[in-house]
Amino acid sequence: MATISARKTREGVRYRVQVRLDGHPPQSRTFERKTDAKRWAQELEADIRTGRYRSVAARQRHTLAELVDLYVSAVLPGKQAVEALYGRHLAWWKTELGASYLSVLSSEQIEGSYRKLLREPGATGKRRSATTANRYLISLSACLGYGKKRLKWTDRNPVADVEKEKEPKGRVRFLSRPVDGEDSELARLLKACKESRNRDLSDLVTLALWTGCREGELMALRRSFVRLSEGGFTLPAGVTKTNRDRFVPLVGPALKVLQRRMKAKRLDTDILFAGPPRRNAKFPPAFPRRAWNAALKAAGIENFRFHDLRHTHASYLAMSGATERELMEALGHSTTSMANRYAHLANEHKQRVATRLVKAIEEWSR
Repeated sequence: MATISARKTREGVRYRVQVRLDGHPPQSRTFERKTDAKRWAQELEADIRTGRYRSVAARQRHTLAELVDLYVSAVLPGKQAVEALYGRHLAWWKTELGASYLSVLSSEQIEGSYRKLLREPGATGKRRSATTANRYLISLSACLGYGKKRLKWTDRNPVADVEKEKEPKGRVRFLSRPVDGEDSELARLLKACKESRNRDLSDLVTLALWTGCREGELMALRRSFVRLSEGGFTLPAGVTKTNRDRFVPLVGPALKVLQRRMKAKRLDTDILFAGPPRRNAKFPPAFPRRAWNAALKAAGIENFRFHDLRHTHASYLAMSGATERELMEALGHSTTSMANRYAHLANEHKQRVATRLVKAIEEWSR
């Protein structure tokens, strides 16, 4: 049987709950909220009756901060594609809810902090979008999933019950081609990158255009990943966003870039875009953001991110007649939802093909 009593302290009202069941020592804890006290009592009583009390008692000792620290040190180093992003997100959650015990961490608490994310400005000074706030939830969910499945520190993931804001449709921004006009964005950007003082920028842009790889994947690219004899390179699971190995074929300019860089092998690091020799070559180097922004400015291209080179790659594939399945394989997507972004471009290609047939029949008729 559980009893809850309210006490006034300097910090405010606190609720002390005691659970007494025949044949078991009494258990008690203090909570800031009465709802948390009730939930703890109900769960403890149920676990004692079903014989799960010992594992529950162990879980009571772990806080979200402990789980975050362990996840960051033990798991994130193997997820290079999201290590920095998840690290920033989890640092925020640790500050926000780190003192909470996993046994009483509720979806209501998480949702309250989620709404705070949406209200407060981010690092840029602007309010966070629903997309950004939802990524914070994804990072927290991955951490709590580790605590549930691997560590057995909790038997639930309260993020699943948080109502998320609807995200806007993903944008598809791609460079105009020479065929679209004489002064194309593609030609201007490639020219500006070649003229850049940064010796890596032109190669990075070329690879992104011809392979569709993400920024993080290219910066983590190592010579040991490359198999020129097989005509490509394999990104290991720890580098890809989907956490699965992905083979990336090399053709045209992309193949020439890697052939050249593989010949100029450095002894101090295996990383292809390591830049000047550094003291610690263990981690991928930083992307040359300043040189990239300067190239965009020189090319007169606005509202364009490096990730949009990936959209450009996919858009060009769609406009050349690639199927949905081919787009998924080229981009490393595990579902059709992302490939569907480029469906209208593929439809335009089909329409052009059908129009050519009409013109051909008209010519035959004449």
